[in-house]
Amino acid sequence: MNSDRVFVVGDIHGCFKTLENLLLNKIQIKKEDTLYFLGDYIDRGPSSKEVIDFLIDLKTKGFNINCVIGNHEQLLLDSINNDEKFNIWLYNGATATLKSFLIAKASELSENYLSFFRNLKYYYIHNGFVIVHGGLNFDIENPFEDTESMIWMRNDFVIPSVIGNKKLIVGHTPSPIEKIRYSLNTDKIMLDGGCVYKGKYVGLGNLVALELNTMQLFIMPNIDF
Repeated sequence: MNSDRVFVVGDIHGCFKTLENLLLNKIQIKKEDTLYFLGDYIDRGPSSKEVIDFLIDLKTKGFNINCVIGNHEQLLLDSINNDEKFNIWLYNGATATLKSFLIAKASELSENYLSFFRNLKYYYIHNGFVIVHGGLNFDIENPFEDTESMIWMRNDFVIPSVIGNKKLIVGHTPSPIEKIRYSLNTDKIMLDGGCVYKGKYVGLGNLVALELNTMQLFIMPNIDF
């Protein structure tokens, strides 16, 4: 049996209990596994600090943890020493993160947290997949030059030949499970199950992981609230 499993996990948004349950109980991660996370670890949900602590702790314990940056992490970084951008971050759910970390602004974060956010990658390539938070800009010759689109884009337009006939795997756009399942057979696989939107929008409220060797979905309904 092949023990080298590869998981990609969708947007968490401070839903720590759900994340912990998904990884430790449902998937039962091992150190031989490779784990990719699609960004948006913070904001809106109740436990942003616990999510970041958990990811840092797993990495420290020797798990193969690979995290891309989402628009919410970028908003946090942009807000440091910039009041206007701080207000934009507040508008996008920062209050929950500030409360979780017991701080008033991002610059008060300790160095280990700032280092975590600053060292997030824009994308990863794993075999036949490009793993990125939002998407890629196929209107330019080299989509890997447009980092803003990697974080913010929601366009379904994909030209596989431009990226070595690879598929995109993205988060960013909350999607019901039926749409996520359908996307597994397209050039843009969508894995944001809208975990933090439980009870707000029909069909959302799930944290989703995809195992790339078997293309098996693991679905964990929100248990944080």
